[in-house]
Amino acid sequence: MRAPPARTGVTEEVGAMHEVWSSHEAWVYECLACMTTWEEQYETRHYADGHGGEAVVYEKEGQRCMTPWTDHACPNCQSQNIKVLSAPRGKPRVMPAARSGNDIAMVYHLRHIHAF
Repeated sequence: MRAPPARTGVTEEVGAMHEVWSSHEAWVYECLACMTTWEEQYETRHYADGHGGEAVVYEKEGQRCMTPWTDHACPNCQSQNIKVLSAPRGKPRVMPAARSGNDIAMVYHLRHIHAF
């Protein structure tokens, strides 16, 4: 029987390279009891594990915190019946101008004769 090869005092460390990126997120909260709305800002850190998985850490004012959609109370009435929405990005979309009544009448006419 052979003895296993002798180990030297040198150890090899295999380090995994993790990809990390940050993003800034704004969340809008609406109390369904008193209709108060407010917005909170979060710094979000995404950590990739190199195998397709991802971990996300939320920070508010430099401190780690729970995810934006859990554990909130209304600052006005302390209700926990809160609706949470991610804040829209960019400038608001402009609504297209309403069409004239003639266009709508034509669409109804075409549908009535099964042409549209």
